[in-house]
Amino acid sequence: MLFHEGKQPSAVYILLKGKMKLYTIDSNGREQIVHLAAPQDLMGYRAVLGGDTFSVSATALEPSEVLVVPKEAFLQALEADPEFSHAVIRLLTQELRHAEHHLAGLARMHVRARLAQVLLILGNKFGYEADNQTLAVSMSRDEIAGLVGTATETVIRLLNTLKEEGLVATSGRKLRLIDKSGLQRCSEGL
Repeated sequence: MLFHEGKQPSAVYILLKGKMKLYTIDSNGREQIVHLAAPQDLMGYRAVLGGDTFSVSATALEPSEVLVVPKEAFLQALEADPEFSHAVIRLLTQELRHAEHHLAGLARMHVRARLAQVLLILGNKFGYEADNQTLAVSMSRDEIAGLVGTATETVIRLLNTLKEEGLVATSGRKLRLIDKSGLQRCSEGL
């Protein structure tokens, strides 16, 4: 565990290698993944900027390396370097735009479309193995459900449907996107 929701930040973190999930735990104890971090992603900076506690927890999905930047050093760099400050502002606006898009999608998209969209996003963010179909990130059905915003049972049922339709294949925690254009149509509700 890199950091915990509700705790005070002492640093910001840059993911150098690996993959991490940032998530909250709802009142029923279910995990809701709000972001998947890839190398070069900056984590924990919103809590430092806002003088607040972490709004999410962060944990590795696979062995990872992280650069720890002490809070004071991060804040000094923001004050000393206008270019860096502008880059952080751009990052904040990108994350806000993503959050707005995600919320709108949750409200108007069926779960099947959201699942297809999440699978395609995972491929775009983390890439594929040598076969150009198997996602280069391994996730449990619970973690996928947390990304989609639905129950694990629903994800299991929908993945089986997508398998029957020839869109995906599964092997344990590994997912193969056999028909990406079909998944794209599915994500658009077609």
